[in-house]
Amino acid sequence: MLKLKSVILKSSKCLVKNYVPREIIFLIDTIIVFFAAQASFLLVNTINSKAYNIITLSYEFFLFLGIQLVCFILLKSYSGIIRYTGFKDAFRQIQTTGLTVITVLVINQISYHYNNDKIIYDGGAMIYGFIAFSLLYFFRIVVKRIYQVINANHSSIYAYVLGTDLTDVAIAESLISDTLKKFTIIGFLSDKSSLKRSKIFTLPVKTIQQLSYVESSNKAVVISEKRLKKIISNDKNLIDKLLKLNFKIYKIPEIENWNNESISTEAKQINLEDLLPRTPIKLNDEQLKKKYANRVIMVTGAAGSIGSDIIRQLIRYNPKKLLLVDQAETALHEVCLQLKFNHPELNYELIIADVTYLKRMEKIFEKYLPHVVFHGAAYKHVPAMEDNPSEAFNVNICGTRNVALLATQYKVERFVFISTDKAVNPTSIMGASKRAAELYIKSLSHKQNIETTFITTRFGNVLGSNGSVIPHFKKQIKQGGPLTVTHKDITRYFMTINEACQLVLEAGVMGNGGEIYVFDMGEQVKILDLARKLIRLSGFIPDQDIKIEFTGLRPGEKLYEELLADKENTLPTHHKKILIAKSSYQYDNSKRILLNNLFEQIEDLDEKKSIKTLKELIPEYRKERLKLSKIKASTA
Repeated sequence: MLKLKSVILKSSKCLVKNYVPREIIFLIDTIIVFFAAQASFLLVNTINSKAYNIITLSYEFFLFLGIQLVCFILLKSYSGIIRYTGFKDAFRQIQTTGLTVITVLVINQISYHYNNDKIIYDGGAMIYGFIAFSLLYFFRIVVKRIYQVINANHSSIYAYVLGTDLTDVAIAESLISDTLKKFTIIGFLSDKSSLKRSKIFTLPVKTIQQLSYVESSNKAVVISEKRLKKIISNDKNLIDKLLKLNFKIYKIPEIENWNNESISTEAKQINLEDLLPRTPIKLNDEQLKKKYANRVIMVTGAAGSIGSDIIRQLIRYNPKKLLLVDQAETALHEVCLQLKFNHPELNYELIIADVTYLKRMEKIFEKYLPHVVFHGAAYKHVPAMEDNPSEAFNVNICGTRNVALLATQYKVERFVFISTDKAVNPTSIMGASKRAAELYIKSLSHKQNIETTFITTRFGNVLGSNGSVIPHFKKQIKQGGPLTVTHKDITRYFMTINEACQLVLEAGVMGNGGEIYVFDMGEQVKILDLARKLIRLSGFIPDQDIKIEFTGLRPGEKLYEELLADKENTLPTHHKKILIAKSSYQYDNSKRILLNNLFEQIEDLDEKKSIKTLKELIPEYRKERLKLSKIKASTA
């Protein structure tokens, strides 16, 4: 019974894989070359006008056939999956039949020299090579075509390939011969008007101007990743034109990065992150390995978007142990499940803890003795913190103080504080609390006899992070709209989670302590433009299918963000995307007193005194600036 079950399981697996066993292919190939050899012997005998039989079963014939079978086994020409037959398979069949012909010709010469006889005339051997290759490859093409017909994808997407370079043509050729038939290629798009009447693979070459609005969502444009990056840098309007024409846009990695047997599985529909003009980030991996390899590394806020991605990126530097600290039980559990599945060999600890609980955090430091700390635990939502200032102060300021003090006490090598652009000229409780935390971190770096190197990193909004505008917009689009934008002119800096965390890791190994590193985030992006692009990427028309409504700036919200304070300038580092903010802020004994007072007032839950002290500590913290920006915006 058990044997029967195993046979059934093997059979079902074979059906799921849906390929013919190699033994069957070898048998079919043997039958094909048998008839090819018979045809060759028949043709040779006919030309020589000798008496001949239709079927030759001589010693010479079976020697010839045996040589071919040995070549099959040596080169394993029967091992490929037939439904994926392509150029490589054709080349392999040429190798196999070619080796057979060459072997026969060599044996012929030896045999003729000693016995004055040959297996088959040299011309017959060459005729065999042509017949055998043609039949072997024809068999594979027929099977592939039958498979395509049986498994035809009737929901295939009609697509143009953007570009006419060699890479673009190679992509088109691969998609045309692809067995999954996710795409049906209907032409090429080119910006060269001279090519608009040309054809490639009998398919027309068109310009963007020749395209019309697509009513159906079943049409697309396929583009290589390299070309997409070039377009985003040099011609942003091209993608906008295609989106306005209602085409879906798919990107395909460079040919050398294709991993799967079907190119269709490599095609991914572009998202908002792809449309941001970004330059690739190059990390100093050797330097990072020296600092992070074989170290115990703590990440607070490990369940958040930034914290969890920092963890994922640290893995490749072989840390000794990762300490995942967060108070969000469910979210942290999800992160650990992913790590367990993707990196079962990773040494890590799931630690449920609140950074404001000093004794609990001290026990963690005492037990694990971390070498490096990335402090990302914070409250970050501006409107929510305006309504709950005590929580913002407690977590963002006192929580940072607790972790930083323990870092000095337990001789942590490096402490990286993750701040925000909202800390610059703050107009919100959240921004002011992060700025106060920055100042406290800076104060520790000036103390004598402290072995810990304190680093602050500051960047803007992260696309796709928890609570960011993009997931919020996607939810609104799913509900049919409207999309709510606070102001038509509101702008923000954006970078991807991956970029932000890469730069945090790089900045974490820089400097001697006390530096505030700011990231080059490119140009500010209008939120209204993001909303419109996201609507089009979702297959809808802005202001027609999905409405956009303006709700007004929220409490504490700026019209635009800044990465540097008014009197700050920057110094370059070895990394072109990381700069040092050189501040004119004078930290003296009076500021230390203000900080100590602030900590006491926060612990007493005295919001009014805390805000008053905060304004003395951070003179640039003025809500009046927000009112002024509203007035300017309304009169613009």
